[in-house]
Amino acid sequence: MTRQQIVLAMLMIAVTGSASGSIASIKPDLQGSPASHYTRGLQNTKDYRQLAGSNFTHQSVLTSYLSNDELEPYMRGYVDRCGHMARMFSLGKSKENRELWALELSNNPGATEAKPNTRYVGNMHGDEPASRQLLLGLAEWLCQYHTTDSRAAEIVNGMHLYLVPTVNPDGFDLRQRHNVEDVDLNRDFPDPLLLGTTGLQPTGIEQPETLALMQWMSETHFVASASLHEGAVVANYPWDGMTDPNNTYSASPDDATFRHLASVYANAHTHMHDSIEFAGGITNGAQWYPISGGMQDWAYVSGQCMELTVEVSQDKWPAADLLPGLFATNLPALLAFPLAAAFSGLRGDVHQLLPTAPENATDNDIPLPAIIMVEGIDHVIHASALGNYYRPLAPGSYNVSAALQGYATVSAEIKVPMDGSGVVYDFALPCTTCNRGSTSWGTMYDEEVASDSFVLQC
Repeated sequence: MTRQQIVLAMLMIAVTGSASGSIASIKPDLQGSPASHYTRGLQNTKDYRQLAGSNFTHQSVLTSYLSNDELEPYMRGYVDRCGHMARMFSLGKSKENRELWALELSNNPGATEAKPNTRYVGNMHGDEPASRQLLLGLAEWLCQYHTTDSRAAEIVNGMHLYLVPTVNPDGFDLRQRHNVEDVDLNRDFPDPLLLGTTGLQPTGIEQPETLALMQWMSETHFVASASLHEGAVVANYPWDGMTDPNNTYSASPDDATFRHLASVYANAHTHMHDSIEFAGGITNGAQWYPISGGMQDWAYVSGQCMELTVEVSQDKWPAADLLPGLFATNLPALLAFPLAAAFSGLRGDVHQLLPTAPENATDNDIPLPAIIMVEGIDHVIHASALGNYYRPLAPGSYNVSAALQGYATVSAEIKVPMDGSGVVYDFALPCTTCNRGSTSWGTMYDEEVASDSFVLQC
């Protein structure tokens, strides 16, 4: 068996669970051809439609690295082909005025609904570009298999998954780690461990790429996220920054849950969990090497988002012919992580059945954007304006409370099972002073969020 056959067999095993029969579905005219062959020179809408009509698959984007000029027309072509489950938009622009394109994958893209938001961010370091193609490959795979694969169906139908192939297109063009201003974007976020509550807001020195990510997270509440990097094979979890100079391990309030989610990725990966350097294929960020200004610490504190930094390749800028193998080894993990974060912990909604509904309510079952608190974990999340919440938790027993100004706090004993099925629990909060005076629903939510200075409203 040739090297190419071995790589393709690995890819088919990751996709179908079998190496037999499926390899023939990779068309010879796509196999081994540069991806730029399908995107170079696409300059107008007619050309986008031509790409959209081609038989493009996840294998097609794993044959070479798309340039920045090729990325936009490719993504537009993807939306043309998979528009029933995809939306393309820009987070903002890089220092050199390049768009930071993102894909939203869902059976109802663009809608605000009671589903969890998760995301993958790629190419934060310009010289670590494999994630550009891996995330495009993931998008193609989900489009191909969301009607036949249960994991793909649950992602597309049950959540909104966002994919950002590159947040450092300028660095990619220069083949350098930093952006064009020579700033490491993963050291550019305000550091809440150093700055306290002021570390939630821009300090005025952040790069435009960083500000675009911060603004996006302030507008969209993500349950979980992972930033994909290169230079090792490991799932890294907070804290990245040091909280105790006498202890190299820097545990966040959600240390057990972060370890669990990192292990979900590592165990689903074909070999990350077998790492000799990192026990179980996971590591605490600061214990590996401490940094200040990393995205995952900021996202956890400011965005209530359980974010990992996942190193997907031992080598930086791996050769293009290694991309299919990288995709095959990471695909099960790329699917498992958002599903575990959203559904294997605690989820449900918060509402109140009022005897007298507010004038602007259509019925008495009012959704409440309550605070969700877990005893013993000094970190809270908020239910959405629709009342739904998703609280990642490691398997175990917890005392969980829901609270909102004007309502009595309600607590419940919750047991998160080991099988990954999670727990659904709906909180019903009795009204105490919620109808008094002229306080509006929005004002109550704003006041509740403002009272918790450690968390930004998302």
